[in-house]
Amino acid sequence: MNGPIFEALKRTLKAKGLTYRTLAERMGVSEPTVKRIFHEQNCKLDRLMEICAAAEVELENVLGAMNRGPGPANRVAPEIERRLAARPALLFVFIMLSEKFTPEGIMRSQGLSEASMFLYLRDLEELGLVALGRGLSARLLVDTPIQWDFEGPLKPHFETTNKNFIGWAIGHMEQAATFISFSRRMRPETAEMLRREAEELAERARLLAHHDQHTTPEDQLTGYKWTFAFGATPFPAIMPIGPHPRDAGAADRRAAPAKGRRPLPA
Repeated sequence: MNGPIFEALKRTLKAKGLTYRTLAERMGVSEPTVKRIFHEQNCKLDRLMEICAAAEVELENVLGAMNRGPGPANRVAPEIERRLAARPALLFVFIMLSEKFTPEGIMRSQGLSEASMFLYLRDLEELGLVALGRGLSARLLVDTPIQWDFEGPLKPHFETTNKNFIGWAIGHMEQAATFISFSRRMRPETAEMLRREAEELAERARLLAHHDQHTTPEDQLTGYKWTFAFGATPFPAIMPIGPHPRDAGAADRRAAPAKGRRPLPA
C-alpha cells in the first residue's frame, strides 16, 4: 500500500480526533505497531481493512479522499466581489455551491424553482465562477475553500448574515442551536491560550466537514454554521452607558474639563 493512502488515512484520523493509541486499542495491538505501519506506509490489505474498521471509515472512502486534502484558501477577484455584493442572492447561491451544496440541494433549501436555479447558475457562469453542464449541473471554477475580503464590498452582507444567524440561534436554543455568550475578566495569557484552543477546534471542524463532503452522499449532509468571536470586550461600543440623564453638566465636562480638575471617568 502506497503513501497517498496513508496520508488520506492520517487526514481521516485527524478529522475524527483519533490518536494512534486509540487506534491501537481498537485493533488490539500495541501503539508502536500502529506507528510503525504508518511510518513505513506499507501493510497487507487485510491489515489496512482492519485499520479502516477501527477508524470507522470505509476503505473506498479513504481511496476517494486521496489527494483531496483541504488546500490553502483561495480568493476571487475584487471586481467579482463587487459584482456579487450588488446581488446578495447570487452571492448566497455561490457560497452554498462552494460549500458543496448541489443545485438541487439549494433548490430544496431555498424553495427555488428550476427556472430560478438555472438563471442563477447562468449568471454565475457569466462571472466566470462556474461552468454549466447538462440540466442543472455546474462545476465550480474557483478552488475551495474561499477566503473572502471581510473588509471589502461584501462586509455588510457578512455582518448581516452573522447577525441574522445569532438572532436565529438565540431564538432556537435547546432546540436546534447552541448559543453561548458571557464576559469574564482574565489574564491576557489565559485569553491567548483559549483563543488558540478555539482555533484548533475550528480547524478540526473544517477537517471533519471536508472529510464528510468527500465521503458522504449529498442528500445525507446538512449545512451547519459556526460563528465565533473572542476578544477584549469593547464595552463602550457594545454596551454604551453614557451620562446619567440628570447629569446636566456632563456634556460640558467631556468637551472641556475644568483647569486643574481631573475629568470624570467615562
